Amino acid sequence: MADLITHTCAALLWQSARPWTAERRRAIPVFVAGTCLPDLLGRVPAMGLTALRWPLPWIPEPLIYLWNPLHLPTGILLSSALVSFFFPAERRAAVFRGLLGGGALHLAVDLLQSHFGVGYLLLFPFSLWDWELGWIGSEDTVRIVPVLLPVTAIVCWIRWNRRENP
Repeated sequence: MADLITHTCAALLWQSARPWTAERRRAIPVFVAGTCLPDLLGRVPAMGLTALRWPLPWIPEPLIYLWNPLHLPTGILLSSALVSFFFPAERRAAVFRGLLGGGALHLAVDLLQSHFGVGYLLLFPFSLWDWELGWIGSEDTVRIVPVLLPVTAIVCWIRWNRRENP
C-alpha cells in the first residue's frame, strides 16, 4: 500500500511542477492512474494469488508470476494502449500519453530501489538483463510515506489555490 501512495504522491508532485491549466487538471487523474497501473496490474494479482496458495495449494506457481511483465516497460506500453481504448476516440491519444507518462514515472521511481532478487528487466522480452540504481530499499517507502503524504497535500493545495489556475 505504501508503494501506491508513494507513486501517487510522485505523480502529483511531478504535475505540480508545471502550471495547472483547465486542460492539465483534467489530465492529472489519468497521469496518476498511469503511475499506479503497473502495480495494480503486475503486483496485486500476484500478491492475491500468493495469499490464496495457503488455503488453495493447487494454484500453479507460473500463474503467480504471469503478471510480472505488466510491471515492465513492454507491459506498461501494452496496458496503457489497452486501457485507452475504454475512452472516447477523441480522448484516446491523450489518455494513452497520460497513462504512458505515468508508467514512465512509475518505472523511474522503482528504479531507485534495491531488491533482494532480480532488478528490473527493462528490455524484456528481448533481453533478461536487469538493472536498478539501488539507492533505497524496496520496503523503504513505508518510512517515506509519513513525510511524503503531507508534503504532497500542502504542495497540491498551494497549486490548486494559485491565481494562475482557472
